[in-house]
Amino acid sequence: MLTAQTDGEKLLGNLLGKTPILEDLHILCDQMGGRVTGTEPNEQSVEWGLKQFEEAGIKAWKEPFEMPRKWAEKSAQASITGASNWHPKIACRAFSTGTPEGGLKADLVFGGMGMEADFEKIREEVEGNFVLIETIVMSNLTELFLEYINAIEIESNAKKYGAAGVVYMSSREKKLLYRHLTSYGIENDMPMIVMARDDATRCKRLLERGKKLTLNLDLDLVDEGAYNSYNVVAEIPGGTLKDEIVLIGAHLDSWGLGTGANDNGCNVTMMIDIARQIKALGLQPKRSIRFVLWNGEEQGMLGSWAYTQQHKEELDQIKMKITVDIGSGKIDGFFVNGRKELGPILKRWLAPIDSLGPFMNIPDPIIGTDNYDFLAQGVPNLVGKHDVYNYCSDYHSESDTYDKVNVQNLKENTAVTGWLTWQIANDVDFQPTRHTREDVNKIIEKFKLERGMRALRLWDTWIDGSRGVK
Repeated sequence: MLTAQTDGEKLLGNLLGKTPILEDLHILCDQMGGRVTGTEPNEQSVEWGLKQFEEAGIKAWKEPFEMPRKWAEKSAQASITGASNWHPKIACRAFSTGTPEGGLKADLVFGGMGMEADFEKIREEVEGNFVLIETIVMSNLTELFLEYINAIEIESNAKKYGAAGVVYMSSREKKLLYRHLTSYGIENDMPMIVMARDDATRCKRLLERGKKLTLNLDLDLVDEGAYNSYNVVAEIPGGTLKDEIVLIGAHLDSWGLGTGANDNGCNVTMMIDIARQIKALGLQPKRSIRFVLWNGEEQGMLGSWAYTQQHKEELDQIKMKITVDIGSGKIDGFFVNGRKELGPILKRWLAPIDSLGPFMNIPDPIIGTDNYDFLAQGVPNLVGKHDVYNYCSDYHSESDTYDKVNVQNLKENTAVTGWLTWQIANDVDFQPTRHTREDVNKIIEKFKLERGMRALRLWDTWIDGSRGVK
C-alpha cells in the first residue's frame, strides 16, 4: 500500500536528487576563487549569493557590518643568502605586517618549537632577527587546534625577545602552504610567515650545523583601516509560529591561497540548495527559516558576532542555530555545544533517516566557527560533526579546491541538514530555553574552553562582557 509522502520526505528526495549545487560550487570556487573578506572576489560572492536566493523566489537582503582592519596578501617573496642561496616558498600569516620597499633583511635563527625554554637558549641571538619555528606534521583536528594554541606562546615569546618576525615551518608536507590568523589577530604588528616545509627543514639543517643564513622578506599587502562588509540573509517565512526562527548558516569568505571549496564553499552551496528546494516544493514551515551566508569568519567570526548585536532583540526567538563548517566529510552527527538535553531530541529527529547515518551526537562545544556568538549569547546551537575526510590536509591551504570536495557526501549532508532543519521548524513542542550568562559559564568551565577561547582571542571579550550574554 502506498502512503503519501510527508513534506519532510519530499524535501529529502529533492535534495538527494538532481539540483544545481555542484554548478553553484563551480561558480563560487572555480570562477570567483578565494574570497578574502574585503576583496573583489568576496564582494562578487556576496552579490552572487544574494542573486541565488532571489532567483529562487526567496526574500533576501544584505546586512552591512564593520570589519576593523582590511587585509589581504598581494605577493610574498623571500630569499635566503649566506651559507646557501635560494628562494624559499612562503605565505603570510593573516594580519602579518608588510615590509618596506626593497624588503626587510635580517639573520635567521632557529627557535625550536618556540616555547620559553627554546627562546632562552638563543636569547642573545633573537633581537632584530627572524626566528624559525619548527612544527610537527599536522594530521588531525586536535593537532590543528594545537597550532592555534601554541601560536599564543610562540608569538608572545617572539615579541618579548625582540624578534624581527616569525617564520613558521609549514605543518603540511612537501611544498604546501596555508594561512592562519596570527595569535594577535587584527592587532598584530610584526611580519609573520609560513615557509614551505621542505625549505624550512633545509634551513633548520643548515642552522643546526652552525651555518649563517640571512632572510630577506618582500611582503606586499593590502593593509588598511576599517571598512564595511556584508552578510547575506534570506528567509522563508513561517506559518503558525512565524515569529520563531530556525537560523542556519555557513561562511562565505575564505582565505585566498586555494579557492575555499571545503572551507567553506561546499556548505554555502548547501544553504542555497536547501532554501531553493523548500521554495520549489511550495512548502511553508511552521517556524520561519532564516539562512545566512556569513562574512568575516576567518578573521574572527566577525559577521556572526555583528549579527548577534544587530539582532539582539530577536535572540530569544531563535529556537535553534545550525552551523555547517567542517568540509565535505560525511555528517555523522552534531555537536550539541554543551546542551546534553538536545541529544535525545536530535536522535528522535534523525531516526527516520538513519539510513544516511548512523548519527552520533556529542555534547562537546565547538567555538571556532560561526556558532560561537550564539553559544555565548545562550542560544541553542548545533554544529555539523563530519568525518574528517581530507579536511585537515587542505585546511586554509592552496589545495582547498573544487576537486577535493566529496560530491556524494555533499549531497547526502545537504539532505541530512535540510531534513533536520525542517524537523526543527515544524516541531511545535520543541521550546528550548535561552541560557543565562551563568549557564554559559558552566559550559565554559565544564568543557575547559578557556584555553581555546584565548587562542581565538575570545576570552577577554567574554570576561569584560562585550561579547556574549550579559
